[in-house]
Amino acid sequence: MAAQDSVTRKIALSYFYVLVWIVLSFSVIVFNKFILDKKLYNWPYPISLTMIHMAFCSSLAFLLVKVLRVVEPISMTTHMYLTSVVPIGALYSLSLWFSNSAYIYLSVSFIQCPSSRCALP
Repeated sequence: MAAQDSVTRKIALSYFYVLVWIVLSFSVIVFNKFILDKKLYNWPYPISLTMIHMAFCSSLAFLLVKVLRVVEPISMTTHMYLTSVVPIGALYSLSLWFSNSAYIYLSVSFIQCPSSRCALP
């Protein structure tokens, strides 16, 4: 019976994580649409919103790795950092920039459909 409870708990936790992900994804979409929509807040600079997203992600990662030590920090050479981390960061920032630019032209309901299929913001 204990094994059954463990499986049930893992399934419930998985459903909870999916629910949290959907709610947070929807919240970010609505917030970005509010900021970038010409009829609402009218912030015409999606690249600056991307920079704010990247600064928040970097600060959170620094807090989790260096301050709270949730994960073990790894040592990395400069060459490995430039060939592994920098290209991923650059592509991620481009992805955020283009997705934030889409909020100017598309509706929230249309953006929510493709967003629910992938784990990218």
